Amino acid sequence: MRFYQEITLIKTPEITPYFIWSKLYIQVHLALVEQQNSDKTVNFGVSFPKYRYEDKEGRFFASLGSKLRVFAPTEVELQRLNLAQWLERLVDYVHIKSIQSVPDNISCHVNVRRYRADTKLDRLTRRYAKRRGISFEEARAEQNQRFADTHNLTLHQAQQHYIQPKVKDYPFIKLQSLSGEKEFSLLIAQVEAEQCCSGSFSTYGLSSQSTVPHW
Repeated sequence: MRFYQEITLIKTPEITPYFIWSKLYIQVHLALVEQQNSDKTVNFGVSFPKYRYEDKEGRFFASLGSKLRVFAPTEVELQRLNLAQWLERLVDYVHIKSIQSVPDNISCHVNVRRYRADTKLDRLTRRYAKRRGISFEEARAEQNQRFADTHNLTLHQAQQHYIQPKVKDYPFIKLQSLSGEKEFSLLIAQVEAEQCCSGSFSTYGLSSQSTVPHW
């Protein structure tokens, strides 16, 4: 990713940042949909420069901050995306900078992905049991033991998690489906990546593997 545009939410006393994020992100999503590839992916990734997610003694602090960066491999692609036009009606609530080159001295990259909490663990267990050719009870026991080992928990704690899975409180943006029939929360996890990984992104600018520069 060599070029980017930065969008900043303008503090507005009578309107919450959550509302602005919702309006902003649906417009970004619509812009990306217009530029999607044949496989419904895009060449644009996003990041949240002021993102914070902390877990201190079981208490969470989560925030997207007030900035969004949209990255592309080339300047031409960002020009074609034409974010300024898509955000024209939000001019009182967001400020968008011109297209800039990513700084040359960037050494940090982040992976920005959508977090989906799967609380229907029985369904996963049935699939696992079928794949292994074992009983449901055996599969559940193996999964609980592996979860305990992976997360440094007791077997009892793993079993309790299976019964009542804990959902992480990641920052989120409230969105409405393009059909307008369903509202949902887009939970966003942004973590530092061990290395840069090129690739495509969803029409939300997110990916479970591809990374974007971070500074």
